[in-house]
Amino acid sequence: MFISMTGFGQATDEREWGKITLELSSVNHRYQEISIRLPRELASLEPWLHNRLRGVFRRGKLNARLEITWAASAVAADINEEIIVNYYNKLLRIREQIGAEIDISLDALVNLPGVLEAFGRGSIREEAMEILSGLIENAASNWNNMRREEGAHLKEAIDGHIADVERGMSEIASLWQGARDAAFEAMKDRVSAALEASGLCADESRFAQEAVIYADRWDISEEIDRMASHIAKFRETGDARGSEGRKLDFLVQEMNREANTINSKASNAEIRWVAVEVKSSIERVREQIQNLE
Repeated sequence: MFISMTGFGQATDEREWGKITLELSSVNHRYQEISIRLPRELASLEPWLHNRLRGVFRRGKLNARLEITWAASAVAADINEEIIVNYYNKLLRIREQIGAEIDISLDALVNLPGVLEAFGRGSIREEAMEILSGLIENAASNWNNMRREEGAHLKEAIDGHIADVERGMSEIASLWQGARDAAFEAMKDRVSAALEASGLCADESRFAQEAVIYADRWDISEEIDRMASHIAKFRETGDARGSEGRKLDFLVQEMNREANTINSKASNAEIRWVAVEVKSSIERVREQIQNLE
């Protein structure tokens, strides 16, 4: 299965004291990283929320944002009058000391630490914990659905590039059959000519040993076979139940290694050109794999 690291999900719950909304958004990242933004009233829940979110994905950078829109009755009922009066009196004294005309607005006072205590009552706090559990489940479900849809689009593109790699390797294999025999005969003729020119007689067994050693330097049969194995394993891994972006990335690296070796070993110009096209297709696969979980 292909699951993208990029996605967005949202869930909302409304109660008499207000509306609470959880948003999850993610982008590509090599490892698992979680960033959380909470209202001041719920700051203490960050470790709990972090642990819950760790279990909903494997790789990527996840941004979680929780917002609360308080109902007017909930906000008014939980204003700490003693604290707000103390703030006001202190600000009056400071204004007199510095001799400046500074307006002290009620809006500014309400936002000072300790004035609003909407979650000071245990009953509301317990209710919020229950709500958050449901919000995480719903938002994560929406987020994962979007990531799976994006993953399906990525799979379609990647399958096309893998097919291009396979076609290129099939062409290389076909060209190699003729190129291998021609290269061997050319090598044999050059050695025979050199021996004749020097007046030496070639030992057949010795000649065969040297031919095998020399052929190993330009024989790309093993690379062709390994590439076919990598492609088969790539498809098998991509069809697995979970998303295996890291494994696929490793296989792409191995495929690129085989293509580089073919390009450096082959003396046939046509094979080398096709190998360049294969490398280009592999690079397009690699770019898309970076988006997978």
